[in-house]
Amino acid sequence: MDTSRKIIIGVIAAAVVAGGAAIGLILSRSPETADISTIHTEAATEAEPETMASAEPSTQAEEVQPSDAGTSTGVTASLETYTSGSVSIQYPVVANIEDAELLGKINEHLKANALSVIEANEVNEETDTLTVKCQVVSVDSRRLTAVYTGSLTAEGAAHPTELFYTNTLDLFQIADIGLSEYGDALTMAAYVKSEDVSFYVLTSDRLPAVKEYIATVDEDTLTSIFESADFPLGEDGAWPESFSYERQGTIYLSMPVPHALGDYIIVSFVPETK
Repeated sequence: MDTSRKIIIGVIAAAVVAGGAAIGLILSRSPETADISTIHTEAATEAEPETMASAEPSTQAEEVQPSDAGTSTGVTASLETYTSGSVSIQYPVVANIEDAELLGKINEHLKANALSVIEANEVNEETDTLTVKCQVVSVDSRRLTAVYTGSLTAEGAAHPTELFYTNTLDLFQIADIGLSEYGDALTMAAYVKSEDVSFYVLTSDRLPAVKEYIATVDEDTLTSIFESADFPLGEDGAWPESFSYERQGTIYLSMPVPHALGDYIIVSFVPETK
């Protein structure tokens, strides 16, 4: 996140906190039933983080069954784990592609994107703790989509930072596919600001605070954030503030929020053309 963007989010967060004795009460008291007549939540199962450490960087293989095999013609994916000190990051490894050179480039690209979270967050692999889990939500002969969730605890930090990023890769072109391929930043910004927005994996006790925060973020700021979503990284190497993926016609898109609200939220959007 560049400095100007951090300032915008920080100022907004401060406004919410300053105006928010009510938010503080929401976050500290026991969950209550919220009015979600126009807000929907979806359940998901996430793997429990596992602690892995080693003196030198290493990898560990693990078989994985994609959530959606699509129109697979034999292409498969497994998971390997990069470990170094208190850093553990899962990433996908593709198999069953006859072109060995192409296969090598694909797997090198997938690993590089997965591990780019280290540099983006200036992680010290000797003193910081970073755990990232990967789920391959779809893989076929054309593309692979991976979703990453994790937690970073920097040395001396009072609380961990929750992380979310994704990677959809065109296996033929070895090209990253982002929101611009299946959605529109302006449309998504308007949707997030609307009363019809649907949140993915958001508990009812957090809904009022999240909605109040979103009300403080202007549509132009959201549009700018979504325009820069996803891999590939820009020329300056800036880490995107938002990541997205598409699954069975539904678009899932993350949005940064203050740490008190969970660091990020995910919205789900079904285009009218579906």
